[in-house]
Formats: sequence, C-alpha cells, structure tokens
Amino acid sequence: MSRNYDDHRTNAERLTADGLPRFAVFLSSYLNDDSSAAASSAARAAYDYAAEAELDELGELAREWEIVCAAAREMGVERFNAALRDRFRSSWRVVAIAEVDAAFEELTRALRE
Repeated sequence: MSRNYDDHRTNAERLTADGLPRFAVFLSSYLNDDSSAAASSAARAAYDYAAEAELDELGELAREWEIVCAAAREMGVERFNAALRDRFRSSWRVVAIAEVDAAFEELTRALRE
C-alpha cells in the first residue's frame, strides 16, 4: 500500500472523516442503511459509485480506499467496525476484511477501464 512517508501515523490512525473525506462521503451515500447497494455488498456499492463518479473523484476514492484496506488489516474486523461507527458515524459493518478488499478491487478495475 502506498503511503506518504512524511505522515508517521499508522493507517489505522489515518482512518478519520477529516483524513479520508471522499471515503466519508462514500460511506454516507453508498453504504448506509437506506442504500440498496449496502444490502448487497461494498463491492456493489463501489461499482455503483464508479458508474456515477467523475474520473478524478473515482481516483481520489481509490487512493483513500487503499488506506482503508491497510487500516482494516491493521485493526481487524472488530476494531475496524468500531472505527467506522465512532469516527464516521457509519452503519456499515464488515464481516471479513475481504469485503473491504473486494470494494478496492472494484474501484481499481473501474479506473483501468
């Protein structure tokens, strides 16, 4: 995972709404209780976002999602879900880190196309 080496925080520490503003908007818009994509998967939500977003917005979310993936691995499922709830006020809950990775794969696939 890429990382700004001037920033000595861990990826878990960088997992905040201020630090990842595009991800914060994605969570509230695409992975909330009212979203049909949230009912299916994060990868489906990423697919829906990619279909609607401008290329620069998609690139920003993919860069931020890379940090999200690394943070999820550092934290584990339980702590990651707690961070989503506490730091983002998100109702999205992951069952496995693979869900986070699958969404990232969807975003990067969309960028390649």
